[in-house]
Amino acid sequence: MMDNHVKIYLSILLSLFSYCATSYGQTADTALEAKIWKGVGGKENWQKARYFMFSCLGGKGQHFVQGERRYLWDKQTGDCRFEGITADEDTLVVLFNLKTSSGAAYVNEERQEDQQATTLVEEALSAFEMDANLLFLPTSLEGKDVSYIVEEEKLIGAKRFKVIKLQNHKTSFETSVKGLLYINEQTGHIQHWLPSQTDQPVYYAISGFKDIGGGLVLPTRFSGDDSTTTITYPLAAALVNIEAHKFNRP
Repeated sequence: MMDNHVKIYLSILLSLFSYCATSYGQTADTALEAKIWKGVGGKENWQKARYFMFSCLGGKGQHFVQGERRYLWDKQTGDCRFEGITADEDTLVVLFNLKTSSGAAYVNEERQEDQQATTLVEEALSAFEMDANLLFLPTSLEGKDVSYIVEEEKLIGAKRFKVIKLQNHKTSFETSVKGLLYINEQTGHIQHWLPSQTDQPVYYAISGFKDIGGGLVLPTRFSGDDSTTTITYPLAAALVNIEAHKFNRP
């Protein structure tokens, strides 16, 4: 027969575990994860997809190019092509690698050197991080460095959302993601996002979900609660092939 002291000790431990689960939230929810991946189009489809083409408009703060920012990205190698038009109406192409942070920059097809090249590569990397963080946000539960807590449901307007407090130090798009995801349980779509990487975070309402090919569905419109920040993705497509020279020639 179990000793009374042991019974009391086990009872205290169970109470503590129950308290922690209630106080700090649920640290894993495979059913909710499955719904999010279903909303994306399936985790397997995301992992199989390699090439992406997308463009972005808007965002908070100043950009080193005006108008549309355009990207080609090889998810497997980390190679990326950035295209844009500078304030001086020059054509800019930056070829870089997300994994190594190295690359080359061309203005009107003329290769830039020294500090100018370094600055343009850094700007392109920063722009990719900002733009990819939103477009590929629904896939940010992937990776060995991800951790999250399922918090209490929140009511926004007449709709109730599951809330995930997420932190991923290294996503498959080579950036870090941290903040609160508001999930529509019926569709698995992330419909609100409150990032916490910045000092003055913008709360985004998410819409414009689009089939980009390969069975994948991604959000293409993010509207900030400051009424001035709107970020859209006029082009978003998963491609079967990309010409190799796109990553090494302007």
